[in-house]
Amino acid sequence: MKISFNWLKKYIYVHLNAEKISDYLTELGLNVKNIIKNTEIEDYLLDLEITPNRSDAMSYYGIARDLYAFLKFRGYKTNLIKPKINNFSKKNINKYSFKIFFEKNNECKRYSGLILSKIKIEKSPSWIHKRLKSIGIKPVNNIIDIIHFVTFELGIPIHVFDADKIEGNTFLIKNGQKNLFFNSEDNRKRELSKKDLIIYDQKKPLSIAGIINNIDLNINTKTKNIFLGSVYFNPTYIRNIGIRHMINTNSRFRLERGIDPNMIVKALQRTYTLIKQITNCQIRSDIVDFYPCPINHCKIELRYSKIKDILGKTISNRKIKKILFLLEIIILSEKNKSLLVLVPPYRIDVQREIDLIEEILRIYGLEKIRISNKKQKYPIPTNNYLYKTEEEIQKIIFSQLVNYGFQEIINSPIIRTSKNTSLLNKFLHIEEIKILNSINKYDNKSMRSSLLFGFLDCIKFNSYREKENEKMKFFEIGKIYYKNNSQLLEKTFLSIAISEKIKKNEKIYNFSSFFDLKGVIEQIFQRIGIQNYTQINSFHPFLIKSIFIRYKNKNLIELGKLKENISDNKNIFYAEIDWEYLISIIQKNKIIFIPYSKYPISKRDLSILVDKSITFEMIHQFIKKEEKDLIKKIKIYDFYEGKNLPKEKKSYTISFFFESNVGTLTDITIHKIMKKIENLLKDKLGAKIRDINLIY
Repeated sequence: MKISFNWLKKYIYVHLNAEKISDYLTELGLNVKNIIKNTEIEDYLLDLEITPNRSDAMSYYGIARDLYAFLKFRGYKTNLIKPKINNFSKKNINKYSFKIFFEKNNECKRYSGLILSKIKIEKSPSWIHKRLKSIGIKPVNNIIDIIHFVTFELGIPIHVFDADKIEGNTFLIKNGQKNLFFNSEDNRKRELSKKDLIIYDQKKPLSIAGIINNIDLNINTKTKNIFLGSVYFNPTYIRNIGIRHMINTNSRFRLERGIDPNMIVKALQRTYTLIKQITNCQIRSDIVDFYPCPINHCKIELRYSKIKDILGKTISNRKIKKILFLLEIIILSEKNKSLLVLVPPYRIDVQREIDLIEEILRIYGLEKIRISNKKQKYPIPTNNYLYKTEEEIQKIIFSQLVNYGFQEIINSPIIRTSKNTSLLNKFLHIEEIKILNSINKYDNKSMRSSLLFGFLDCIKFNSYREKENEKMKFFEIGKIYYKNNSQLLEKTFLSIAISEKIKKNEKIYNFSSFFDLKGVIEQIFQRIGIQNYTQINSFHPFLIKSIFIRYKNKNLIELGKLKENISDNKNIFYAEIDWEYLISIIQKNKIIFIPYSKYPISKRDLSILVDKSITFEMIHQFIKKEEKDLIKKIKIYDFYEGKNLPKEKKSYTISFFFESNVGTLTDITIHKIMKKIENLLKDKLGAKIRDINLIY
C-alpha cells in the first residue's frame, strides 16, 4: 500500500525540536529551517506492507492512530488529529424520507445512507488533485474524488447514485434472482444468482454488495441530487461474490478484509462535510441508519501472569494499562491478577488473549525483550520418537512410499511349492510349513517363507494386463512362516519392488532402478531418524549385486536385482526389510536437534585405484572411522572398471564434503586432511592415487 507522507501528516503531529529533526531527516550541518520549509513542498511516497488481518491500518487515519499509540508510549509529544465533521443542523434539512429494509439475511450487518441536493459536478480543487495523484488515483470530478479521498482517509468505501434515477423511496437488500442481468460500471454484463447480495430500489438492482454499481445510475454533469451509501457485509461473503463475478475494485478490497462498522455514519458525515465545503450543497435527508444487530466489542480476559510467561519479561501493570488505553481498548474491570477488556470492532485481528499480548509487545518494543546469553548445549535429547506405536510408524512409511509412486499389494500367505521355494528354504536353513487339509490338493498347500514369490506372481499378472506400463512399483507388508528345529515360527517383513521392461538394445544389467530403490529406502531412514547404518555384500540365491544394509551389526534390509531365470526377463529390483527390527530401532531412537553450521561447505574430489575385492562401503567406513570431525559427507562420484585398467583393479572417484561448526575452513586445513586420507588409503588398502584431471 503506497501512502503520501504529506497526507499522513494531516492526521498526526509530532512535536520535535530542531535537534531531533536534524537527527531523523537530514545529514549533519544542514539548516533546519530549510528542512521544514522543503518538507511542506516536497512529498515522500511510503510503501507499506500491511497484512490482510490489519484492515484497520488500511487508511490514513488508521495508520496515524497506530503511530500515535506507538509514539505516545515512547514519550513523544504527539497529537492525533481527527478529520473535521460538520454538525448536522436539523433545521436546515429539507426533508426527504426513504427507508432501508433487509431481507432475512445474516450477511448484511449495517447499511446507512443520505441524500444531498443542489449538487454541481465540476473539477475538484487542486488540494484534492494533489492528494489523489500522490498515490496514483486519477481525478474524475469533485464528487467521485471526494468519495475516493474519504475512502483512503477513513478506510470506509462509499457508493454514490444519481438520486433522480432511483425509483421509489425504498432500498431493499436481498439475494439476487436467476435470469436477471446487471450492467455494471466496468461495462460488463453480469448474470446474477441467488448467491449474490444485491441492493435494490423498488424495481431494479442498484449495486452488487456495494462493491460495484449499476452503470445506469452513475452521476454525470447533469446530476443535481445524489444518494450516498455505505454498507457492512460479512467479509467472507464479499470475497465469494468478488471471486464469482471477477470484480476487483477498491471497495471489494476493503470490504472483504473487514471495515470498522462503527465508522460508517462518520464516513458519510465526513463526505457531506467535504462536498458542502466545495459545492455548497444542501442535505435533503437525515442519515438513515439500519443497524438491527450492532456488532459488540470483543470481551477478553487478560492475565498478567500470561504476559510474563509469553514475553519472558515482567511489564508493569501501569504500562500495560497505558498501552491498552492508547490502543482504544476499554478496561471494563480490574482484578489483582487480570484485566477484563473490550476490544473495538475495527480490530478484527484481536480476538484472543494471545492477540492482546502480541499488541502489548508490539507497542512496548520487541527490542526491549532480551534473549538469554546462556549458551544452549547441543545436541538436545528429547523423549522417545514421535511415532511411538507400530500403527503410527506404518502410516508414515506407507504414506511416503505412496508419495514415491508405489502401490500396496496383498498376497495370499498360502503358496504352491516349487523348486525355487525349496532352494530358498535350503539356503536359509529352514523348513516349509505344509497345510494338512489344503483346499487345493494339487497346488497351494504350503505357507510362504518369503514375500518374494507373491511379488513375482503380482508383477506377472499386471504385466499381461498393462502392456503400456513400463515401470511398476509395489510394496507389501506381511508375515512369513517357517519351521526351525521343529519349532513353528512367524516373522513380519516389508518388501518393496520396482519392475521395468527390458527395452530393445538395452543392457540387461541396467542398475539405475537399483539406486532408485536404495534411494527410497534411505529417504525413509532419514524421515524416521535412522543413521549410521552400514552395508555389506550378501549372497542371496536369487539376487545379483545384492547387499545387506545393517544397523548395529545386524541385518536390517537385503536389496538386489533378481536373476533372469526367475524374473521372466524383466529388470526386477527387490528389497526385503525386517519390519520387527525396524520398529524396535525407531521406538528406541531419540530425537536429537543439531543446528546447521553457519559456515560454508567445501568439496574436494579424490580418484583412487584399488583391488576389485575392496568395496566403496569398506573405503567409506574406513575413512569415517579415521577422520570424522570435519568430513560431513562422503559420496561416490564415479566408478569404472574395464579398458585401460588392470583386470584385478577398479577406479573410484570420491567426493568429500568438509564443514566446521566454529569457523570457515581454509585451504591449508583441508589440504592437510586430504593428504592424511591419501596416506591412509595407500598404507591400509594399497590404493593408488590417480590424477583426477587425466581420467578418461
